[in-house]
Amino acid sequence: MDKIYIIGAGGEGQVVADLLMSNGLTPSGFFDDNETLHGKEFLGVPVIGVVEKAKEFKGKFLIGIGDNKVRKKIFEFLGFPLDNYLTQVNKLTYIGSGSSIGFGSIVLGGVVISTQAKIGNFVILSIGAMISHHDIIEDFAFIGPNSALGGNVHVGEGAFIGLGASVIPGIRIGKWSIIGAGSVIIEDVPDYATVVGNPGKVIKIRGECVK
Repeated sequence: MDKIYIIGAGGEGQVVADLLMSNGLTPSGFFDDNETLHGKEFLGVPVIGVVEKAKEFKGKFLIGIGDNKVRKKIFEFLGFPLDNYLTQVNKLTYIGSGSSIGFGSIVLGGVVISTQAKIGNFVILSIGAMISHHDIIEDFAFIGPNSALGGNVHVGEGAFIGLGASVIPGIRIGKWSIIGAGSVIIEDVPDYATVVGNPGKVIKIRGECVK
């Protein structure tokens, strides 16, 4: 069995370590650019060195970082082929027939993935998220705890859906958009938009306030 390494030793990285252990796998180490963590252990797993040092190691990797943009930057920086990355799914997950999950994705406990959903690469599905039939979640997206997507929802690359948000069926969530916690989305969301409230309202696009 190849050794397994986690990029990122912070909160999300430790969640990934715990997920691996719950699946009967033992990570060999973390890599993190925060040098104050070097030499420390979390869940019995040592922090080996900076992220760049991972290039010197052979094995399988997971990127345990919640920030979608940073997760993508690290993937591009390391330059590893996709099949160098593990996909990990908690045992307390339901996956419907015909659904797929890409490389490097992390699925935590209590997640429901209905039939014929497509989960991309380096996606994080957090605790209790509900993914309905025929949903498409593109690469580097994050679906927060207890959020719910209706059927035929399309979530763009790098989109962030906050804790407890709900999206009605057939909606398209634009790439690199942010859906605030508890928001209810009843209309398509533009790329790079920030949406909050019930019903959801666009308050920013690319950092510029919407009046």
